[in-house]
Amino acid sequence: MTTPKPSRLRRLLLASMIAAVASPFFPTLAADPDDLPPGARKIPHRRDDPDRYQNFVVNWDAGTDLLCAVVSTPADYARLFHPAPVIGGKKPFAPPDDAFTKEHLLVVARVVGGNGGSVLEIKRVVEKDGDLEIHLDDRPSTAPATFTVKQAALAWIPRRDAGQMTFVAKGEAIATLDPAAGTWISPALPEPVKAE
Repeated sequence: MTTPKPSRLRRLLLASMIAAVASPFFPTLAADPDDLPPGARKIPHRRDDPDRYQNFVVNWDAGTDLLCAVVSTPADYARLFHPAPVIGGKKPFAPPDDAFTKEHLLVVARVVGGNGGSVLEIKRVVEKDGDLEIHLDDRPSTAPATFTVKQAALAWIPRRDAGQMTFVAKGEAIATLDPAAGTWISPALPEPVKAE
């Protein structure tokens, strides 16, 4: 006597129950976090290490947790980052100028406790209807700290002539920028003081 095969619906239900139970232990069985909405596509991005450069992010409005920027020119980079010369330092102060001819540099920064453990990362870039969404992994440490530091995440994307770029953290839009229209940073930096 043969045993009847379970129906297709039963097999699907069983597989989904196993995946739900096993997903905390075997993350690859969980739903793909890179599932995209219809009509959307991933844009390649290349992460850069802020420690490669001998500089620091300028101060911004303390009432804003995250600073978001789409840097398109060496001049914009110089407004956002100040050089930090040190004796014997051999790192460059900035990327080479020609890096901005074919790419934009996405920058996210914040002030966090200097105890470590904070995560700030550009996870993926998605295009839909000509606009971009920049998805962040934003997990500041809640441990007490005696001092603060500026933490930054950098990523290069192919240069674009038009379209808005929205930074998204924890499913929420943080800032929408339009570099082609002149809105490349949020919050806006104070105008540089001109010597008379």
